[in-house]
Amino acid sequence: MGPRPSLLLVLASLPVLCLGQTIHMQSGVLPKPSIWAEPGPVIPRGRPATIVCRGPAGAEIFRLEKVGLSGHRDQRNVSQRGLPWAEATFHTDAANELTAGRYFCFYFKRPRWSERSDILELTVTGPASQNYTVGNYVCLGLAGVVLLILVAILAEAGHSWHRWPHGPQGWTQGRACQRD
Repeated sequence: MGPRPSLLLVLASLPVLCLGQTIHMQSGVLPKPSIWAEPGPVIPRGRPATIVCRGPAGAEIFRLEKVGLSGHRDQRNVSQRGLPWAEATFHTDAANELTAGRYFCFYFKRPRWSERSDILELTVTGPASQNYTVGNYVCLGLAGVVLLILVAILAEAGHSWHRWPHGPQGWTQGRACQRD
């Protein structure tokens, strides 16, 4: 009994399927990178935070963008962690209200850019930093007013001194009251 025609057809089509999958991967979209925050997506205010973007080995540049901003940060110093992965880290020394937001990343692997990662929602917790600018202006204004009042008092005293060089009439200078 010879081989069945359907089995031969399946075996003959395997190289074609594998070749087709290889061609699809070369011309298709690069896999989506993953993104996360260390130590986690909720960061205490003032503490350091790192956003990590991971893609396949061979990625040359990773780009981090914040939703709503036109700028971006590129990381060309890519760590090839293990054989199948490459990672880039984006570090901030002290998280604040400007650090919080929605981030995504993508990478460049010749000859194109990958699709965007999923969104990372980074939250910063703790008391908000206070803006002392208005309070400082009020204090400076009050100090200026006090200074002007003191200058006016000194000017009046100087003016009085020049107007009455020997003192006002009826005043005696240099004589002490004597008792008999």
